[in-house]
Amino acid sequence: MITRVWFVVLASILLGACATSPQGRMQVTVPSSVSAVHSEMGMRLNLASAADTPAPCAGVECRLDRAFDQRVQRLGTRLAQSAFEIYPDLTERFSQFEFVTAEKTEPGSASCATGTVVIFRGVQKLRLDQEALAFLIAREMGHVISRHHDEDSATSILFSIAAQVLFPVANLIRGSAALIQSASAMATASSAASFVGSRIVIESYKLDQLHEADAVAMDLLASLGWNRGEIADALAASTQVVGDDRWLNDLRVSARGVVGLAEN
Repeated sequence: MITRVWFVVLASILLGACATSPQGRMQVTVPSSVSAVHSEMGMRLNLASAADTPAPCAGVECRLDRAFDQRVQRLGTRLAQSAFEIYPDLTERFSQFEFVTAEKTEPGSASCATGTVVIFRGVQKLRLDQEALAFLIAREMGHVISRHHDEDSATSILFSIAAQVLFPVANLIRGSAALIQSASAMATASSAASFVGSRIVIESYKLDQLHEADAVAMDLLASLGWNRGEIADALAASTQVVGDDRWLNDLRVSARGVVGLAEN
């Protein structure tokens, strides 16, 4: 009972913060310091699971890579300046955005709560124009600005705590081999239940997060003088690529949503 009380107290401390997304959706979040660690670990796992580029670049390929990296940095720098002007409270969470190109074969992107935005090398192969590439960078920034990493961290931690309350494994360990085996089995069940439960809940609001990130991205780009209609056209063209993974499907969803945002 005492253990369960402590878990409830810990949950209250970690999950005591509520936030509102830029579009007005209520969120349960964790403090930025907690999300910083949790979301960076998630981003690193995401990167580790993606296939690396086969070999270091050479000759012309290296020059193309450097040119792409410079495009990402230039666009990111401009968008970051706009982000801190539009959302000045960002400085309470981190001091600057960081833009990184990861040597990953497939197109993709990632970010974490501390403002790191990662564009996969595979995006370069899509040969995106400025509008589409700027949107991809701004969309990841939109996830950060909208505190989606804080929200996902809160959900994962909440389910982890709930699983520990429901499966108090430590109480089973009293030296007996049978009890230790039972504890191990319950620990596995607890971890599985926590992971599956958090994934289900996160998926339930993932589309809302995507639409919010799209809206923030469009606002950032508009503040720099980008034409909403041209962004929509560029995204529509960029989604005519072969592939059916999660990232490309999300890009197609964003492209359709941006058309509606451009018309408003």
